[in-house]
Amino acid sequence: MRPPETIEEELAIMAEALEAGIDPFKPLKEPSKLGKLALGWFLIILMVSWASQLLYHSL
Repeated sequence: MRPPETIEEELAIMAEALEAGIDPFKPLKEPSKLGKLALGWFLIILMVSWASQLLYHSL
């Protein structure tokens, strides 16, 4: 399927999707607590690593 070239074509595709029962505007998923925790720990370890490398090279 080729991408729509005009706004009218895009609106027609969206109307067909709505008629077929497909929601083109799905709500965003909430980020999981486990994902936030993993990202936080990764960033902490990364910053400690950078700080230790900086201190090692400056001495």
